[in-house]
Amino acid sequence: MLTLIILLGIISAFLVFVILTALKMSDSLSKPEYKNYRFTIDRSKNEEHSWGDLDTCEKEPFDVTLKDGYVLHGDIYPLDPKKVVIISHGHGDNKYTGVRFLQTFRHLGYTTVIYDLRGHGENDPYVCTMGVKESKDLMEVIEAVKQRFPGAKIGLHGLSMGCATTVMALKYKPAVDFVVADCGYGILKNVCEGVLKKNRLPLWMFIFVNLANKLRFKYDASFVNPIVSLVDNEIPILFIHGTDDDLIDCKQSEWMYDLNKGSRKELHLIPDTPHAQAWNHDPAEYERIIAEFLKKNEI
Repeated sequence: MLTLIILLGIISAFLVFVILTALKMSDSLSKPEYKNYRFTIDRSKNEEHSWGDLDTCEKEPFDVTLKDGYVLHGDIYPLDPKKVVIISHGHGDNKYTGVRFLQTFRHLGYTTVIYDLRGHGENDPYVCTMGVKESKDLMEVIEAVKQRFPGAKIGLHGLSMGCATTVMALKYKPAVDFVVADCGYGILKNVCEGVLKKNRLPLWMFIFVNLANKLRFKYDASFVNPIVSLVDNEIPILFIHGTDDDLIDCKQSEWMYDLNKGSRKELHLIPDTPHAQAWNHDPAEYERIIAEFLKKNEI
């Protein structure tokens, strides 16, 4: 009897551990700790030194009311109405994460749009779906930009989850002229398994993490695979990824590059660079890579 009680105790403790771990990890996916504007602006000014003259340069609000009534808050930095780039930020961050890329595209003569993805920044609370819902939102942002700037060339830039969001939007065939895909994931499950491995947890835990996610947040993380959007993509696309990325392995960008159908594609792996730090590693080189890609593709 004592042996049975001990065995049941061990099983119960194991189940509690699995459930609590699954809940915690599903929260980290779909209810991240969102950074506020002040944190992100301070980081831009004091760590990245990417803010520059943005306190005084011209900008306008660019809020987009979506078809479901949800409002995305954004800003537009007008420059050339004939070419516009839309910048999508990463998981748990906000529109001001895109300031470094905004500066790059301003140097290249682009009007730039930065916006808070659904649930992020100063938008109303909402579940983060790792690109599923966000990619559909991006399509509506693109339409709003097209209405504001008829006939303009439009580019997309995405960082990390913003990259995955941008790549996933390609399956909807947006009328855009180029994409810059910075350190995104092609297969979300691989990223989750990497996090489990880093925390010395068995990979089979993903089954329970995803089950918790489906029950609580109503989407299946095992089917968040932006890579499949590239099977028939012919929009020029530039992949950038740091080789020392320990969150999203640079192999993800390599896989996406290989699977992308179109021939107008490039992959740049930035040596000795961790996650989402390719611009910080060398801003001038980052700008050069994009400028040459645009020139080569006559954009």
